Amino acid sequence: MRHNALLLLGIFLVSFSVFSWERSRFVRLDATGPAQARYLSGDEPAYLLLTHSLVNDFDFNLYNNRVHRDGIVFGFETADGHAARRDLDRKEIYSIHTPGLAILLAPAYAIGLYGPLAPRVAVCLFLNFVAALLAVNIYLLCAELSRLAGSRSRWPSLLATAATILTPPLLFYSNLIYPELPAALLILYALRHSLFAVSPSLPGPHTRSLPRLFAILGAAFLPWLSFRFFLPAFALIVLMILYPPPEERRVRLRHWWPFIPLLGSLALFFLYQYRAFGTINPAAGYVYQNFGKRWFFSRGVLDGFFGIILDRGHGILTWSPIYILSLTGLFLLVREQRFIGVWLTVIVASIYLSGANFVFWWGGFAPPPRYMVAPAPLLAGAMCYALSRRPGRLFLTFFALLLFLSLLFGYIGAAYPTFLYRHRHIINNYPSLYPLIKFVPSFIRKSRFTWPLAAGWSSAIVFITLYLSLRWNTESPGGGKKGVMAEDAASSHI
Repeated sequence: MRHNALLLLGIFLVSFSVFSWERSRFVRLDATGPAQARYLSGDEPAYLLLTHSLVNDFDFNLYNNRVHRDGIVFGFETADGHAARRDLDRKEIYSIHTPGLAILLAPAYAIGLYGPLAPRVAVCLFLNFVAALLAVNIYLLCAELSRLAGSRSRWPSLLATAATILTPPLLFYSNLIYPELPAALLILYALRHSLFAVSPSLPGPHTRSLPRLFAILGAAFLPWLSFRFFLPAFALIVLMILYPPPEERRVRLRHWWPFIPLLGSLALFFLYQYRAFGTINPAAGYVYQNFGKRWFFSRGVLDGFFGIILDRGHGILTWSPIYILSLTGLFLLVREQRFIGVWLTVIVASIYLSGANFVFWWGGFAPPPRYMVAPAPLLAGAMCYALSRRPGRLFLTFFALLLFLSLLFGYIGAAYPTFLYRHRHIINNYPSLYPLIKFVPSFIRKSRFTWPLAAGWSSAIVFITLYLSLRWNTESPGGGKKGVMAEDAASSHI
């Protein structure tokens, strides 16, 4: 599918401008010294110290960086790197965090360290660039799914893209030094170059060798960003192996080659874990910080499962209720384009379940909803599919109302970043509106009303999703034969 280059450039520039405006609320372009550390909190100083160690010392051992207080370079003198294993006799300190983000940030940090910009400013500008690239890829995914839905208009794709990049969580994390934003770009790029490569009848990028190589390498790199991305990395590689592009199906065993980069990446990652912690446990840093057997599991069996969506202070639907309509899009995709709908759901679930089961499912001391950053672009595609299926007035009314609320929460959070670190919704800062938030469950400070409220909200969301979904007729979009796309994909199964 051909896309207007000027339109893509426009999406990139507008997105970059919005993210740069938000960056100015966190750190000024001319900031130096301690002024860089404005709103620098949570895991961000630790990731910057890891990056500094890589750029300055070419290693991830933070012992000398802590002794010399190297955090002063980016305005945070007390940065300790969130040390997990300390061996002071051997002068070794390793961070709880995996080094993947530091590897990606190293070139930008080096420009800040040895160039005209301060290190944190350079890193934030790089993240703005990554977020703008993500916006372009969101639009491309939406355009591909819109064409599948039989729409020739660009408006559904533009609306879904805007509804994603101008609202939480992507709006917030375009300037926050966490691995979720780069992971979102790698996952989306890999998915686009695997879902739409299986058949000439599908729209989108019919992957050639170089883009496919980038997609595979990106998926293979995901475990380095966090052990929470192991599941989506494996799911993406399995997708690429099971449904290779036509040119790879003609050569015996060639379709298995995506496993090689993944195995190589995992071998190097486990080697690093063994060197740093004496074990290949991918979450060894958390074990060293005395989380013990709970290194991966949330504090309540269902707390994270519901909380990451519904929690009054950290759930994605309380910050960006527009994503409720993504569920309608997923329902329609699974019903009408089963191959794409099922795999889109599988990748979203692999990210969601990893975050929901994590001991800090709310994202730790970070703006919410952190662990829904990576699946948000995929949910945008589902939302676009629903918009492209000629929705009725009721759906559009819901869309307009929920988009307004999401934009409002996003703007207030971006304009006043201090609100984002209070572990509560911004509504709490407005006394006249505070009673409204009491009708939303809290899974961090649970009460006897938590689970009844969760059941009520979950039932309402399921009802809205089914009601809106079933209002569409079952005729195949675009007037074609229903199930053609799924049949094409199934026929390519090796």
